[in-house]
Amino acid sequence: MEKKSVLLTASGYVIWGVLPLFWGLLGHIDSMLTMAMRIIWSAVFTTGILAVTRRLPELKALLGNKQKIKLLIPAMLFLLADWWLFIYAVQSGHILDTSLGYFMSPFVVFALGMAVFKEKTNSLMLIAMSLAFTGVAISAIHYGRFPLISVALSFSFAIYGAIKKSVRIEGVLSIAAETTMMTPLAVVFLMFSPIGGTLAFNTLTDHLLFIGAGIATALPMTLYSSGVLKLPYVMLGFMQYIAPTLSLLCGLLMGETITPDKLLTFVFIWAALILYTISAVREEKKRRAAKGARGNTVRGAT
Repeated sequence: MEKKSVLLTASGYVIWGVLPLFWGLLGHIDSMLTMAMRIIWSAVFTTGILAVTRRLPELKALLGNKQKIKLLIPAMLFLLADWWLFIYAVQSGHILDTSLGYFMSPFVVFALGMAVFKEKTNSLMLIAMSLAFTGVAISAIHYGRFPLISVALSFSFAIYGAIKKSVRIEGVLSIAAETTMMTPLAVVFLMFSPIGGTLAFNTLTDHLLFIGAGIATALPMTLYSSGVLKLPYVMLGFMQYIAPTLSLLCGLLMGETITPDKLLTFVFIWAALILYTISAVREEKKRRAAKGARGNTVRGAT
């Protein structure tokens, strides 16, 4: 495992984790307008990265591949939902809900893996799933407040990931294709929506922040995709908690408080994550042991 890969991947997660601080700077602007500008500038910067690395022919080939586009379109829609929900949550003072949502996401991914990809499970994983479900249920039933933003974020991100698992396209190339397809929708929105008409009244600082939104989207994905392929699965499993942990700290820094229902839900989710991580470590050890045994068998046969 290369230190460079760890540093690149961790840097991507760190940037994702502190993004609430950036989106908070755009809190005075309608979330739909922010979303439209994020799409456009993300397309500019991701295609710019591909141009610098001489990979634009790959983007052109991907956009011309009808089979992959059929999968990328629904992926794009779930990514669109995830981005908007995140921006809306930050601007409306629900950063802790975004943190909870991304803590919950591994369990949604796990459930989708069982349902869609017929992946095997074990008792520890099932207990972890039960704890996570219990935490959400307690918040919904006992306190009369269903964590809608958290659940919606966890599902949108997990389903997006499940679709991408089927497509198997490298991160920056995928985001470039998705934002390129989104851009016409964003432009039409700006042209015909009353919200788009307010763009002329935004300050120079606002427009610089819009450009920064493109960088904030492209940079962590570039760092992540550059390092993730050389990381062991277990290491990646640990690192995925960097972003929601930092988002939680950002929420507290920006004045949010952990209410009793949120705290109880977080406790159940964190307990579930501990079991989930223990199970993942065990499964990785088994996988390595089996791989080593097969290797010894092959060497013995030769």
